[in-house]
Amino acid sequence: MARYDRTDLGAYSLGLLDAAEAARVERHLAACSDCRQEAREFESVRSMLDHLGRAKST
Repeated sequence: MARYDRTDLGAYSLGLLDAAEAARVERHLAACSDCRQEAREFESVRSMLDHLGRAKST
């Protein structure tokens, strides 16, 4: 598979990409198990940060 710019995975996980960019990442994720795993890890970290942010504001 061609080299892929993985910085897009973090932006994708944070919801920072526009629709076309997100669709491009999703097409890549469909074909690349390594990036799917990395995206899951980003989403896990994002979830923890969201949780910490909610706990701190209460």
